[in-house]
Amino acid sequence: MVFGKYKRLLQNNSSNKSQKEQAKQANIKKLKPVDFAYSKDIDDHLNYIFPGRETGLHIDPSGAKYQIDINIMYPTDDEPYYVLYTQGMSSEDMLLPEDLAKEYPEFKRAELFMLLPADWDIDNMTSTYPKHETYWPMQLLRMVARYHYEFFAWVAPGYTVEYSSFANNTKLSAAMLVSLGDDIAVIKTRDKKLISLYLVLPVYKEEVRYKLQHGYDDFIEKFNKEFSSNTAEGWVVDINRKNIGE
Repeated sequence: MVFGKYKRLLQNNSSNKSQKEQAKQANIKKLKPVDFAYSKDIDDHLNYIFPGRETGLHIDPSGAKYQIDINIMYPTDDEPYYVLYTQGMSSEDMLLPEDLAKEYPEFKRAELFMLLPADWDIDNMTSTYPKHETYWPMQLLRMVARYHYEFFAWVAPGYTVEYSSFANNTKLSAAMLVSLGDDIAVIKTRDKKLISLYLVLPVYKEEVRYKLQHGYDDFIEKFNKEFSSNTAEGWVVDINRKNIGE
């Protein structure tokens, strides 16, 4: 299903809409999910890793040249957290160095995912006018997913990006790509391609510095010890979690 701002606007049939509102609604009606080349492979993989979930689709509203749609998988009793994942990032190969592409063919294409707590205000996140405090994870996923299109570069585990702020209610202000192991992190497509699936982990600026000083592996080891992240729950976003870079 398509939900969020598009569904609510399409269901609003009030007779006193302004011309501006009517024009906006007309444009939104044209928004459609893109049938990306590997949509089914990506969906099948995520449904295998996180089974038995209701899902919804948030269509990219930005009008950007490279559309990034985001699927939202709802919490279950056994796994009480949301799963957000992208579609569209893997539509084209990233520009890897030739020797790296031969050694790690799965690095050529990638998609992203993020885990949010069950009490995240998803209704507001997908509303017509979402609060930034709820919407920033979706915005972050799209910005990172477009990186290789906009800058003709590539991303891999350990890649970090910093921002001035995500929202007023958290001091998290950067993101790191994390690989959680081949069973989760590699999607095998029907045409025998490989797509990496990276977790986008919101981090503090001090943690970025720690990673740069000590390396990605050391950071992940320290994170695992602190948050017992051998299970998915350890990677769920906590906007007030301890800063392990201090």
